[in-house]
Amino acid sequence: MAMAMAALLILLLAAPAVHAVQHNIPWSQGTNYAGSTYSSQTYTVGDTLLFTYGGSHGVDVVTQSDYDNCNSGNALNSYSGGQTTITLSSAGPMYFMCPTSGHCQSGMKLGITVVSAASTTTPSTGTSPAVTTPSSSSSSGSSSSDNPSPSGTTPVITTTTSSPTSGAGGMFGNMNYLVMMGFSVVVAGLVGFMG
Repeated sequence: MAMAMAALLILLLAAPAVHAVQHNIPWSQGTNYAGSTYSSQTYTVGDTLLFTYGGSHGVDVVTQSDYDNCNSGNALNSYSGGQTTITLSSAGPMYFMCPTSGHCQSGMKLGITVVSAASTTTPSTGTSPAVTTPSSSSSSGSSSSDNPSPSGTTPVITTTTSSPTSGAGGMFGNMNYLVMMGFSVVVAGLVGFMG
């Protein structure tokens, strides 16, 4: 029995914990997001993007062509309100821009690549996602999207607009990790006690 518990403990500690990450993006003019670390980070299905911005800004989800040309007239989704949380629910490229005139041209646009949870691919540094242009079908909303884009064209996103999370998340990171570590310590204690 002790050997089985020890084997279980080793498996728990050796298996990578899969957890969603919240990426905080302070969305403001004066930052070139296309050439920033935000564009080169690894984003995984299940992660969330939390855009925080002032009243003169917004977040539009656009196609690659509209991203390249700073065209917000055909936005797939549009958000306003100062805080927008977007859950990345499928792999592929995603493009965001501020719809305020001149802001995209001054660098307020972000292109990312979302990888599947099982993928280990990391996007190359400093490049925009290079994948075929998604469909330009348009839907618009102020806080959430119930109309995902057609399958196979653009990653489906779900969004919520919410107040800031407590400081505990930043201090302790992902609570799933802490729970898993606590469980591992308890199991290790039991194995030592039974042992």
